[in-house]
Amino acid sequence: MGLKVCSDLGCPKNAAQCRAGVNFSVKMIMLLLSAVLFIIQPAGGSSQHDQLVPNVIVVEKELQTAIEVPLRCGGEYEGMDISWRREGTPLPKRGNHINVTVEEMMGGNFTCHDSAGAVLNHQLLLVQLSRRDNDRRILEKTDGDYIKCLSRNYSGIFHCSWNWSPNRVGTVVHVSAQRSSNRDNITCTVDENESGITCLDQFQCSYAEELDYITLSVHIRYMYRLEKYTSQFSISEIVKPDKVSITKLSGNTFEMEYPSTWSLPKSYFPLTFHIKVMPLRKGGDCSNEQVQGSRTQNRTVSVGNRREFRLCVRAQDELCNSSWSDWSFYEVKRR
Repeated sequence: MGLKVCSDLGCPKNAAQCRAGVNFSVKMIMLLLSAVLFIIQPAGGSSQHDQLVPNVIVVEKELQTAIEVPLRCGGEYEGMDISWRREGTPLPKRGNHINVTVEEMMGGNFTCHDSAGAVLNHQLLLVQLSRRDNDRRILEKTDGDYIKCLSRNYSGIFHCSWNWSPNRVGTVVHVSAQRSSNRDNITCTVDENESGITCLDQFQCSYAEELDYITLSVHIRYMYRLEKYTSQFSISEIVKPDKVSITKLSGNTFEMEYPSTWSLPKSYFPLTFHIKVMPLRKGGDCSNEQVQGSRTQNRTVSVGNRREFRLCVRAQDELCNSSWSDWSFYEVKRR
């Protein structure tokens, strides 16, 4: 078995010659591999460039490196007299294909023009720092996360939001959300203020168990700096009911109604209620953690002999340890 390579090549007469032949073959293979690795190693250190979306090229590089990136005006413009500009400033290089040098975070919007000066095409070149230099600066962390996603029910609609860093309000370049089992079933739209996105998992079944996670990727730019933010979750992890409605029945008895946006039927999507009875005086805020309250699945609650109080109620999916709704309250005042 060990001499199979040698015998395929025509084995020498003795074992020493055979081992020499094998060693020579191994050395030749290693030399070829080294040559291939040298050819594919990018110039200027660890860097790469790729098209994120049409007309947007992302250069991943280390901060201190300077690299060359190829730009092309378009296949239909071969043989034409083409000039280039960066942010409106003419460049000395001409032709359908040029190389531009990218230093530090200096990307740019490059346009190519015909001999009359008309714009033929454009390429936005953005810089994304490599992992070693990746210091996030565009978004701010909130409770340990850059992106927070919530869903009001199990319909497959969810919303994700973020907070901009001071003095850095960026622009969303690209959003991708997908499950490993189906890569094309989630669509997202960017909010008008670009501080969040609303997504729909078109094949989400409210009554079926989720078999895999949603992976969300958001590419955001500020000037020519590009940063990628990711989050992974299931709908059951991010579901948060809307506020509960509280209705007074009689005396100090109250009824709590499921949010109108919650999934139906209620028997299949039960809620647990967290109830607190707080004084009306200062310090009776529902979020006061010194008052523990009680939990129940019953939709009615009676408050003992009190003339003034604030009844606080919030809800959570009974079957998942997900987020509580915001507090609702009903105040009873002395007449």
